[in-house]
Amino acid sequence: MTTKNAWARALLALLLCALATANAAPPATKRYTLPQHGTLEIAVPADWQDELRPAPDPKLPPTIAFHARQGAPFEILVTPMWPTGANVPAATRDSIRQSVQRAADEAKRDAAESTLALQELAGSSGPGFYFSATDRAPKPGEYKYLTQGMVKTGELLLTFTILTNDGQADVVRNALAALRGATQAR
Repeated sequence: MTTKNAWARALLALLLCALATANAAPPATKRYTLPQHGTLEIAVPADWQDELRPAPDPKLPPTIAFHARQGAPFEILVTPMWPTGANVPAATRDSIRQSVQRAADEAKRDAAESTLALQELAGSSGPGFYFSATDRAPKPGEYKYLTQGMVKTGELLLTFTILTNDGQADVVRNALAALRGATQAR
């Protein structure tokens, strides 16, 4: 391949990336009131549909679900957890890592991968970790990819599950960026 062709291909790749970025939906800040725990603010692509799913017990936190408004389906579940009593220690970097490692060990049973490495996810106000796995044998209608973890946001611990299929790496990137930037307002 000539140098001229290599430069032309590199320029084409840059232009395609710029077009993809230009066509991406701008973020929209969503706010969710958490009784006695302020507000969770999270910026997600404007073309994501959100739904607040209350817990059966009003003392428990709700789950926020994000879906595609149109196009290929995906599902993102975020549950803001808070300390349930004065004697409950706050989540630490080590306790978060241990919890996510336990979830990864559990997910490994059905994963195509033999090892599920933890990745660090430093949020705007605290530490976090996640892992990704591929379902070894997804049934029809199930998702092929799982990304799951926790990130500390203020006094909240956001637990999250991202479910996608082939060609949806941008959904995972956008979800992780949204979680990284989430804040708790009092």
